Amino acid sequence: METGILNIRNLLIASLSALCLAGAAGDKQTPPGDFYDEVSRLNKVLSEVNRKYVEDVNPTELTDAALNGIRNILDPHTTVFTPKDYEGLKVSMEGKFGGVGITISLRDDILTVISPLSGTPAFRLGIRAGDRIRKIDGKDTKGLSLDDAVSKLRGKIGTDVTVSIEREGVPGLMDFTITRAEIIVHAVPYYGMVSKDIGYIKLATFSDKTTSDVENAIKALQKQGMKKIILDMRYNPGGLLNQAIEISELFLKQGNVIVSTRGRTQRTESRARRDGIVKPDVPMVVLLNQGSASAAEIVAGALQDWDRALIVGKTSFGKGSVQTIFPLDNQGNALKLTTAFYYLPFGRCINKPENGIKGLKLQEEEMDAEADESTAKADTVAKDTAKRDTFYTNIGRMMFGGGGITPDVDIELSPMPWVMQVQERMAMYFKFAVKVRPGLEKSGAKIDANWEVPDSLYKQFKDYCMKDTNFMKVKSNALVGVDQLEKSVIREQNYMGDSSKTVSDSVLALRIAEMRKALENNRDAQFDENKAYIKDGIKRELLTAMVNDSVSTAFSLKRDVQLNEAIRYLSDMNLFKKAMAAPDKKSAKKQAPKNDKKNAKKK
Repeated sequence: METGILNIRNLLIASLSALCLAGAAGDKQTPPGDFYDEVSRLNKVLSEVNRKYVEDVNPTELTDAALNGIRNILDPHTTVFTPKDYEGLKVSMEGKFGGVGITISLRDDILTVISPLSGTPAFRLGIRAGDRIRKIDGKDTKGLSLDDAVSKLRGKIGTDVTVSIEREGVPGLMDFTITRAEIIVHAVPYYGMVSKDIGYIKLATFSDKTTSDVENAIKALQKQGMKKIILDMRYNPGGLLNQAIEISELFLKQGNVIVSTRGRTQRTESRARRDGIVKPDVPMVVLLNQGSASAAEIVAGALQDWDRALIVGKTSFGKGSVQTIFPLDNQGNALKLTTAFYYLPFGRCINKPENGIKGLKLQEEEMDAEADESTAKADTVAKDTAKRDTFYTNIGRMMFGGGGITPDVDIELSPMPWVMQVQERMAMYFKFAVKVRPGLEKSGAKIDANWEVPDSLYKQFKDYCMKDTNFMKVKSNALVGVDQLEKSVIREQNYMGDSSKTVSDSVLALRIAEMRKALENNRDAQFDENKAYIKDGIKRELLTAMVNDSVSTAFSLKRDVQLNEAIRYLSDMNLFKKAMAAPDKKSAKKQAPKNDKKNAKKK
């Protein structure tokens, strides 16, 4: 019993010491003190609190407060596990668990969905990258750590969890009640030929079997006549480092550097141990977006640095840090600590600044600069430019570090009309497919890739949406604005002595009613304006329900804007070579030594 008390006391002292040192480091005016002096000082404070504080103090609560303080000044991926949390982490590493099927992180200190996993409960309900989780089971997520959030979202298979989502362009919070299911992540959920000679592989995650799955897909596509390849890593949250290295090896030459890690106590470098099974002269495109992170960024960055693939899409997430698990005691407590950063072959770090202590300092400096009205605009631009280090690929193409992987070809997607957003978010296509499937099967309808959605089914879907109470409750920003205007007018007339609960001025009431009616008509008109999109949504869900995911995916890919852009580049070799071209020889000669110097310094 006495030993247990001493363990708690020692853990408390260590935690509070770290908190104190962290606070000192964060204060620009306070120089860092000697570690052991700080431990001694805190030990004395702890002793006085224990003996003389007016009330009894719970050591566990003090420890938890200290640990939270540590997380606040480090990075979103550093945390301390309780025995229960640590056990849950080990279970999840085995590859299957009860969950909702989303990858989350902290952005601007807000719990944010990075990507939904295809085929999972969250994916089917329409949760998407960028959604901000404001509540879990009615409790505010403000101040919640990543690991605490994961713990709350996971649970026994078949149980429900409700998340309240904030989405850009949608007024108010949206509640999703998700039934947990066994989450088994398939590394390659789909592969196939997208043209006569272009093969396509969707790489969803990096788990134990990723390399063998991708290798099998490549060999199958080669038998089908593949001469060019697209590797799709959009919404890939990452995973095992060794798998990222082995995937890179499939496309690079033996001896090529793939990635290195550098921290205060560790330095590693990984090179390709063999020549790739895809020949160097096979043109390649990698698809990325803001949901591509960690291991996906390592693969894309290595291929970009060696000028092996054209990167198409949007800038990736920027998670380039290494976490190590350290057991703290025999009771199951453990520390997950960020111990290093990932660096690409020619020196780029893909980690975004906000993911570390330096990032917090940069944010403070930016806030100070904004507060200082005398700061010249030119100076601000110069500072912003200085924050991004420049690097060069093997043939001398300029790249930027410290912000994820920037694509060679940036694809801006058109915004989706808000009625379509509501349909996707509320899983209206999925629910409609479930509703009409029995009737279609009874009628003998042949649903396959060549089937066309008849106008009668489109009209049926439109009526289905318009009769759905929850669907009709969702309002556009403009409609919400009209409601707020009406409330403001009523408050104004009440202030003037008119206590009516509606707009009493007949002219104003008419104008507000006209605006509301016009916006409602606009909502209805969006159905017919987006008829083709709606028909595609109906077909997509019916193919999934009545045929299989592969056929549904192949159909959806035909409408994929970013994929079609990748196909365009691979179909026009002059365009492809131009995008991958090196600078002129004079520039290349000047740039090459810079590359070598950066490598020499950082290694």
